[in-house]
Amino acid sequence: MSDDRTNDLVDGALADEIELVSDLVVAASTSTRHFTPDEVDALLGIGTEDTEPTTGLDDTEV
Repeated sequence: MSDDRTNDLVDGALADEIELVSDLVVAASTSTRHFTPDEVDALLGIGTEDTEPTTGLDDTEV
């Protein structure tokens, strides 16, 4: 086998997904409750255009 294949397993999309999951794990580890689907979407940076990304905490919990 050739040693030229050093980047075979590099996958940018997969790396991005792993980073997103890592962000969710960190956020969940700092929370004492379950996130709502809308909070998960906000943490991932997805959702409706009028949804602002949050830390996953309600303003009343800060």
